[in-house]
Amino acid sequence: MEKFILTREELYDLVWSKSISAIAKEFQIEPQRLKEICEENDIPLPSRGHWSKVRFHKKVEQTPLSKIDNGVTGISLKTRKFKTDYQKRAFELEQRKELKFRVPGRISTYHPLVNASKKLLEDIDNSEDNFRFWKVAQEQDILPIHTNVKLRARALRFMNTLICVVEAMGYTIVFDCNTVHVKMFGQKTEINLRQKVYRIREKDKTGWSRQSWKESDKLEFQAGPSFNQKKWIDNTKRKIEECLPEIIAWIEKDCSYWHDLRAKQAIEENKRLLVQQKHEAIKAQQEQEQAKVSQLFSDIENWNKAELGKRYLDEMEKQAILENQLNPNIKDYIVWARKVVSKLNPLIDRDWSNQ
Repeated sequence: MEKFILTREELYDLVWSKSISAIAKEFQIEPQRLKEICEENDIPLPSRGHWSKVRFHKKVEQTPLSKIDNGVTGISLKTRKFKTDYQKRAFELEQRKELKFRVPGRISTYHPLVNASKKLLEDIDNSEDNFRFWKVAQEQDILPIHTNVKLRARALRFMNTLICVVEAMGYTIVFDCNTVHVKMFGQKTEINLRQKVYRIREKDKTGWSRQSWKESDKLEFQAGPSFNQKKWIDNTKRKIEECLPEIIAWIEKDCSYWHDLRAKQAIEENKRLLVQQKHEAIKAQQEQEQAKVSQLFSDIENWNKAELGKRYLDEMEKQAILENQLNPNIKDYIVWARKVVSKLNPLIDRDWSNQ
């Protein structure tokens, strides 16, 4: 551990051994920030006048350090600059002692998912079918570990540690459509672990180029879909095992992004539906109003026809009486016609409650 990262007990001893200003100068940190760090970690500070009493050999009282378990193994006293937010998050995750990011050199008992995949990979190794991994992935849940036998043990240990950290954080590993994902915040990020392969291009004597593939001794971890994929590859400075906090932080960021996006889309969709419902309600109201207007003029027309029909039948009956021609046939006709006219009149037997 670097000297600017101290345990809670070490920082407590330090602030009671020298003044805040002296410590701040030593670690090149603002005195106020140092006080804030102590407050955040519940570390008591000497009261005003404490160092004056010490200088004149007067009796002082030291506030004891309370016992707390905030999951922080180290406290940084140096201002660190991070290129990205998820790298800052990686540093914060790395300080949580319950998240065991260190990949052990040997594992006696694998996680059930890793153990099952280990057996399936051994079956594939003993098979003559070079493409059997994809066939197995279609039929059984197998972790995306694509390496030769030489790198297999290291890849299994790495994947075992990653899965344990994911589950310790309360998240899960899910299998979906022959792929494996880390599920956080209800969203999924695809993961893949493979042996880095380099493409070699060669030209023959005729000038035609050929390409071949050469396996390396490096591991490569991939996270995210192809259009937004993040990769971590072994290099001379660090192995992918050292990138685990950064990997988890990136996956967390990716899942959080899609979670927030889906939530925003849901809000926008609800707004769209409300606007649509409002427009549909206005349209229905307009259609209802138009239907009432159409019915009104239809009733007026029918009433007018009924009134004219009634007057016509009265004149017919009157004329028949004057001409002494009101025989049974005419009487029957007039009775029938009046029934027809009566049915045509919208004011007869009308239900006024529906108006």
